[in-house]
Amino acid sequence: MKPKKCIVLIGTLDTKGEEIGYLKNLILQRGHRPLVIDIGAGGKARLEADIPAAEVARAAGAEVEKLWNSRERQKVTETMIKGAVDKLAALCRTGEVEGMISVGGMTSTVMASSIMREIPYSIPKLIVSSAASMPGSNRYFGPTGITMMHSLVDVGGLNRLLKAQLNRAAGAICGMVNHEISQPSLGEHKPMVAMSVYGYVENCARYINDALTGRYEVIRFHATGMPEITMEKLVEEGVFSGVIDLVPSSITNEKFNGARISWKRRLEVAGEKGIPQVIAPAGVNTISRVGFTAEELAPELKIRKHFFMEELRVTVWLNTKELEDMASIYSEKLNMAVGPTKFLIPKRGWISIEKEGSNFYDPQAARTFVDKLKEKLKPEIEVREVDANIDDPIFAKAVVNAFEEVMSSKQDRQGKE
Repeated sequence: MKPKKCIVLIGTLDTKGEEIGYLKNLILQRGHRPLVIDIGAGGKARLEADIPAAEVARAAGAEVEKLWNSRERQKVTETMIKGAVDKLAALCRTGEVEGMISVGGMTSTVMASSIMREIPYSIPKLIVSSAASMPGSNRYFGPTGITMMHSLVDVGGLNRLLKAQLNRAAGAICGMVNHEISQPSLGEHKPMVAMSVYGYVENCARYINDALTGRYEVIRFHATGMPEITMEKLVEEGVFSGVIDLVPSSITNEKFNGARISWKRRLEVAGEKGIPQVIAPAGVNTISRVGFTAEELAPELKIRKHFFMEELRVTVWLNTKELEDMASIYSEKLNMAVGPTKFLIPKRGWISIEKEGSNFYDPQAARTFVDKLKEKLKPEIEVREVDANIDDPIFAKAVVNAFEEVMSSKQDRQGKE
């Protein structure tokens, strides 16, 4: 007989045992099975855990008693995070986990969000934290669907206000899991396709979506960083049949400290899994700067072409040498692909405002990138040039045709195996 699914409570029981215990009882009263995992490494736990801290530490190759006296706080938290991910990932693989919740302050929030971001998207996750309103708290949301709730008062001893918030939190996580939605699978309904987009390719993205609707369900991810990680995490989980990556430019942004940064594995995951993919170079030749005034950016703007979308949001262009260097970085990532892959180049501009006659249109720089890309890419990856701007219907149609080709190629390979 399979065990009843559980809602995992993640907490530092050396400091938050009373609060976690109260939340545990609330979840139990609502008819769900709570399972407590202790990620605290500061001393003796104040609540008995289903997965105690000693077990978590051992999963990461450490002894919890030695961590108690360590002054290397970062190393200690990293150890407990690693152990908790190991223990919870194993539970998730058996299908035993239906939800996760954490309650605490800044340290608990950082640790819980780091753990939760490694857990599949299909499992609801809630963090109740006194740090929810702090600057930068958006970084805790992660790419696998984390919801944050402000505790309003400090999580440091039960009182009427905190109890009220914990009651709401218990209701929230139980509500999230009460109506289970099965994880999408490739065998159900229309195959799903991931597509990265942003404002500079909106017309192209809309045409592609319209052209593929009926045969595929196209899921759009705005290329601002975290959505791209979500996209590739879901690719890794096997949710998508194919990928249309119009805007892989977070790689350029990471290189030049831009605003649209995702993660180190960008543009690698679909290739490693053999998922059919079509890539375009939207924004590959640009850096996004957000939150700076023209005065603050003056030194850079004097030497680079630039375009202000709003007062504090500006796109700046790479020079020819920088773009040539980026071709080597993109080709290295693309060469990891073991599935059908095509790279389409719009010869008349890589974003919508790079029209012929505009100050931003630079075919010579683009040519340098393309030539270097062709030189570095393995023969199996086709680079196809299209005589259009990226936002023209002609280019969008070329993307659709190329996507149909890589999908057919994948099916042909499977048929021969």
